[in-house]
Amino acid sequence: MVSIQSETHQILIVEDDENTAEMMRLLLADAGYEVMTADMAEAAIDRIELGVPDLILLDLHLPDAHGIDFLNSVRRQSFIPMIVISGFTHQQEKVAALEAGADDFLAKPFAKDELLARVKALLRRVEWTPEPQTRIRVRKLELDMPRRQAMISGRRLHLTPIEYGLLATLMRRAGETVTHNDLLLAVWGDNYKGDFSVLRVNISRLRQKLEDNPRRPRYIVTVAGQGYTMPIE
Repeated sequence: MVSIQSETHQILIVEDDENTAEMMRLLLADAGYEVMTADMAEAAIDRIELGVPDLILLDLHLPDAHGIDFLNSVRRQSFIPMIVISGFTHQQEKVAALEAGADDFLAKPFAKDELLARVKALLRRVEWTPEPQTRIRVRKLELDMPRRQAMISGRRLHLTPIEYGLLATLMRRAGETVTHNDLLLAVWGDNYKGDFSVLRVNISRLRQKLEDNPRRPRYIVTVAGQGYTMPIE
């Protein structure tokens, strides 16, 4: 297979099932990625300490730790893009993974093309910078797009790639109502139309970082039945 990458991205697969890990490793390597594997959470942490990967594919059920605990541990130190892959597809588990800081969730069994599409889409979102603006300001909130940094009242916000994408989309359309599906399309892509749970969880996480009182938001306001808006005053 011809490589589809313009530059090599390093991906860490954290998966204890040997057959699944090897299938993903070969698939991603054939697509032009540099791939590492770890079959336990402790081994994955060691890999990360040796060099931060560009993306992590994480199975939730590991022999030495639950994936949610691993997620929480990594998120305390880094915003490495992470896709959770799980054979347990209960909505509660999906929401728990997203709340812990996962950028995406893929249920087993999955199609190989879908895995590649999710990986490509998340890496593209990490690198994406809207043009032609380089800075956007909404009241005390400022977005520095070349640096991919957000500040509010002089305080830096530490955002995951998904949170950054949501914030950039809402700030570029400040004063408008951005529908649920418009946000899903802008940040996650075509495959997420109607997946309001992933949107709600990430909006909630973003509010926790952004708002003085997340229960009475001033920057990301719900428009009942439609979507969200960022008031300009």
